[in-house]
Amino acid sequence: MTAWLTRLVLSLALATLLLAPAAADFAGRRGLNFEVWQDWTVKSAFLAPAYDRANFPDWLSRVDDAKLKALRAQGFDFVRLNVDPSPFFWVGEAAAAPLYEGVLTATRRLHAAGFAVIVDLHILPEMDGRPDGRHDVLGTGGREETLFPRYLALVTEMARHLAPLPAERTALELMNEPDQDWFSTFVAMDRWPGQLAQLHAAARKAAPGLTLVMTGARGGGVEGLLRLDPRPFAADPNLIWSVHYYEPMAITHAGQPWETTPQRFLTHLPFPASALDAAKAERLLAAARRGVEAGVKDAGQRRDLSAALGKALAAYRASDASEATIAADLARVGDWARRHGVPAQRVLLGEFGVFQDEADPAARLAILKATREAAEKQGFLWAVYTAGLTKPRASFGVIGDAQTLAVEPAVKAALGLAP
Repeated sequence: MTAWLTRLVLSLALATLLLAPAAADFAGRRGLNFEVWQDWTVKSAFLAPAYDRANFPDWLSRVDDAKLKALRAQGFDFVRLNVDPSPFFWVGEAAAAPLYEGVLTATRRLHAAGFAVIVDLHILPEMDGRPDGRHDVLGTGGREETLFPRYLALVTEMARHLAPLPAERTALELMNEPDQDWFSTFVAMDRWPGQLAQLHAAARKAAPGLTLVMTGARGGGVEGLLRLDPRPFAADPNLIWSVHYYEPMAITHAGQPWETTPQRFLTHLPFPASALDAAKAERLLAAARRGVEAGVKDAGQRRDLSAALGKALAAYRASDASEATIAADLARVGDWARRHGVPAQRVLLGEFGVFQDEADPAARLAILKATREAAEKQGFLWAVYTAGLTKPRASFGVIGDAQTLAVEPAVKAALGLAP
């Protein structure tokens, strides 16, 4: 977007803000994400006549109200409701009404169970069988910005549907983890501020009093938020600023079976990094190399991965990952908020968590605890990723029992929830 067009969009956004009512504080402090799909689906399956599109999001038919209330009783007071926008594109604008109604139904059910709700437009990258993704919306990943106008229309319609709901218990997150501006050298060259301004203006016009959740570029992480200047939106009292945090990534994203990287095989790392002595490092490296030999067919790829494992291990040991580094990173976000006059309760740690399948259990709990405590020290809201509604004790999920939605006791302790 050219500089003059960005200024025009921001001016229009400011004019829209003058019509916005006073702020309504969001009634949530400790939340959890409801994952975007219980069963992963592709376009052809979603559009098939037999697919149950009447229950969108798909947990609607799998989790009853008693379970939702039991989850609420464990100490969470809001849900970040992940909603996949791609199916709205797949069905077409004329047939999308039931999908909006499904999101509205889900939000009302959560309200009835005692939760505040952030409806998170959790756009994902396009992939095999799943076209119309994030890169097509933002013009990233080497693709054209073909879907941005349709995404603006989707944001407008979602905001319109949510507008009548209680303002203090309802929010709309305009986009999850925008992967924009990774290679932008100068802030003045960034594309995301202009795109964010358009999204904000579209939602605000449709819903003047609705709380909106916004974030920075570069995947919605710390660096992206620190790079963003929130001053063009300072007149809007109904904003929450989101950041995601998954450090140290060497642990939080290790062992994912769909990846073929050193991180997939170098697992069970301890936390903090200072706990990794030479003997343990040697054992973990040997186990990782055995995993590469057993799990990678291509000889050249095995050779490259085996060499990369040593570098990855050394990088983790040198990272000094600890409770102190986590606290320092989130303190930078707190400094950003104070510098720009953003109240701490208007900052959301929207995602943090650990992929548990191949994680050291003690490291997982220590990272959850350290990240949660660092967010609370700054006064931020937080939402752990993710619930694990129907697949307990797997992936990033924190629920230990799918029948009762009981959170694992040790995880509850790490999150500071009552036993």
